[in-house]
Amino acid sequence: MHIQKIIFGTFSPLLIFFLSACNSSQTQNNQIKAPEIVDKAFTEKYSHIPRVWEKTNYGYEATYMQNNIKYEAEFSDTGEWLETEYYVAGEEFPDIVLKRIHQEYPNFKITKYEIEITPEGNFYEVDITDGEIEYELYFDVNGNRQLDLYED
Repeated sequence: MHIQKIIFGTFSPLLIFFLSACNSSQTQNNQIKAPEIVDKAFTEKYSHIPRVWEKTNYGYEATYMQNNIKYEAEFSDTGEWLETEYYVAGEEFPDIVLKRIHQEYPNFKITKYEIEITPEGNFYEVDITDGEIEYELYFDVNGNRQLDLYED
């Protein structure tokens, strides 16, 4: 038991240091620098809000906070703004969208509500489940199903 205390006491600080260094290195490696044209497009649309970039299959996604709400703004590789999305409570969804979901999926529970602002207007995305099956649904403001072109 005495030897275990000596070994643990000696190597524990080294292990903690090593794990911290690995985590810091991994965090730095995950942070993406968007191309200047993309970053400039973000700044023109949203000012100089601090953001974290992620590379996506359609371009780049900037995550940022504003008024205690987390937003994700999506841009093409050429700096074209595609959409901005954020999570909301169900009360912020149009009744027509909620009614459509409940009619078509009466045994499903909504687990995520998201508003997506696009150049074509606002859209409403939900995740639903019946406990076994999960779907992601996307609607326009009139409750019509739509195709989400920029889903991650």
